[in-house]
Amino acid sequence: MNQLKRISVSDLATGMYFCGFDGPWIDTPFWRNKFLIKRATDVIEAKAAGYEYCWIDTSQGQDVGAPAPVEESDIEEEAPSAPTPDDEFQSELREAMRIYEEAKKSTQVMFKQARLGKALDVARCQHLVDEITASLARNSNAFLSVVRLKRADEYTYLHSIAVCTMMVALGRTLGMDDIACKEAGLAGYLHDVGKAFIPLDILNKPDKLTDQEYRIIQRHPSLGYEYLRSSSSVPDYAADVCLHHHEKVDGNGYPNKQRGNQISIYSRMAAICDVYDAVTSDRPYKAGWDPAESVAKMATWAGHFDRSIYLAFVKTLGIYPIGSIVKLNSGRTALVIRQNHQNLTKPVVKAFTTTLSIEVIESEIIDLSDASQEDFIMERSGQDWLKPQGLIEEHLSGLDGSSDNAARPPA
Repeated sequence: MNQLKRISVSDLATGMYFCGFDGPWIDTPFWRNKFLIKRATDVIEAKAAGYEYCWIDTSQGQDVGAPAPVEESDIEEEAPSAPTPDDEFQSELREAMRIYEEAKKSTQVMFKQARLGKALDVARCQHLVDEITASLARNSNAFLSVVRLKRADEYTYLHSIAVCTMMVALGRTLGMDDIACKEAGLAGYLHDVGKAFIPLDILNKPDKLTDQEYRIIQRHPSLGYEYLRSSSSVPDYAADVCLHHHEKVDGNGYPNKQRGNQISIYSRMAAICDVYDAVTSDRPYKAGWDPAESVAKMATWAGHFDRSIYLAFVKTLGIYPIGSIVKLNSGRTALVIRQNHQNLTKPVVKAFTTTLSIEVIESEIIDLSDASQEDFIMERSGQDWLKPQGLIEEHLSGLDGSSDNAARPPA
């Protein structure tokens, strides 16, 4: 007899019989709905999926607090004779998760210290940028996957980590050297520190902002700039990005209406990374847009971004960025989980086959760049297939831009 138990994902451990997350199945990293957790990497992937709770069957596996079994067969399974590309990715994913958790804590401290008027610990910020840069150099897919994980109530400080990461990755695509990439990363990490001085009830307001509230939000670049300039250890380029990351190349941005090359290259990079992470993240007032839809929509915003830098950004994240939902020619819906930088149209996906009641019959990981693979992407997002079923409605609700919340501009 099944004995299902709802537990915190943070309590998940090897030896437990996993029975699914407390949330939509399509976002999960596993191809099976139920299985005995034998590998530590399964636990890491579960925690990286971003869910707070999951279900276990205590009649078929360990309960919370029980010692995890170690069997010889499990050890043999985790000790291949030579590491495969997937093994290397999983290894870097574990390291990326460690860095990410450290960065979350440090960023919370940074915003708290800023609100209290205390000096910024620049050395600690630079250390985090160094670690993120090193992880991206080893395997950019790993850390770019991890930074997709954020809850709406964590957005303000996790956004800083995501923009830092994308700035470093974009710098690498643009051919910048290691020093310049780290400078871009530090600038991205500090770009939104001014939001520490914006009232939380405005930052987290679940409804459309009033004109007065939006004007208050628009003060965050200047407030952040003043805070950064108060410390002699903060580089000028970082303070500049904090002040100018909402400028537009056509001169219609704020606060100084700079245009074209008047805007520093780091600020032009940050404008793109900032907006992309904003529109693809769940916020108190809207669900995040699909990544592939976001890339396509941002390309149509004439006068907003530096065109050449934007094209490099697309090359960095892919035409179908990690987290995109796509429709395959086989009729299946798939989630993009990894990029093939040699062919941006053929990422690695997790494809699903379901019943009419949206029960998963099977799923598999597919490398669409494999020469033997006949499946290919037919269209972005697969929303026409998903929406009639009512599946993950909240994740797709902002895609058409028709709601008041979707219309609220990223700030």
